[in-house]
Amino acid sequence: MVCYEDKDLNEFDGLITRNCQHLNRSLCNSCLFQHVQKVFEITFTDDIYCPELDCNVKFDYDTVRKILLSNGNNKLVESYDRYVCYRQLEQMDEFIWCSNVLCNVGQLNEGGTQNNIVTCFNCHQKTCFTHKIQWHEGLTCKEFDMSMDPIYESSRRWIVENSKKCPHCPYQIEKNDGCDHMICIKCRHEFCWSCLADFQPIRKDGNHRHDPTCKHYAAYNEQ
Repeated sequence: MVCYEDKDLNEFDGLITRNCQHLNRSLCNSCLFQHVQKVFEITFTDDIYCPELDCNVKFDYDTVRKILLSNGNNKLVESYDRYVCYRQLEQMDEFIWCSNVLCNVGQLNEGGTQNNIVTCFNCHQKTCFTHKIQWHEGLTCKEFDMSMDPIYESSRRWIVENSKKCPHCPYQIEKNDGCDHMICIKCRHEFCWSCLADFQPIRKDGNHRHDPTCKHYAAYNEQ
């Protein structure tokens, strides 16, 4: 995203990060902000790369935050901070997402499986910590497992065999068409269905960004 407007030289001062591979900047501060804003709002990911030509450096948390703050958009910065916080919490065994797909809120559950009923602080829906689904009212987890009929069990097996977890969040995604470019409906992360590689560097740099074992992989050609 380039504005092609006449700008003061101070709009191009300094490298974006110390690790940047380009010597000069072609994007002004305003265009840089718009790039980071669009990537975050559309893909909802913190995998944000320098948009300068031939620069594949991934921006760290402090860099993204500094760029977002440059425009004074505090709500956007708060949204980014909240997302990064959730990403860190997801690494903890006691973290769980609300089973209400319209809620999009997660929380820590003290006690883990010893406290299986998790009530969302936002929408108040009850989630089973063991099964990661809406709480099975009137049944313990063991009773719920025993009550699963053959049709339910067959459906569950189909989902396991025909779906994959998003690489960035625990949401299970089903593939419903032929395209391997997937977008998680939970966190908006884009990835390759075949190798789970992040799709942003693939879009930016080409198919050599796929995993070498992926059917879409193509060796990098400098020409």
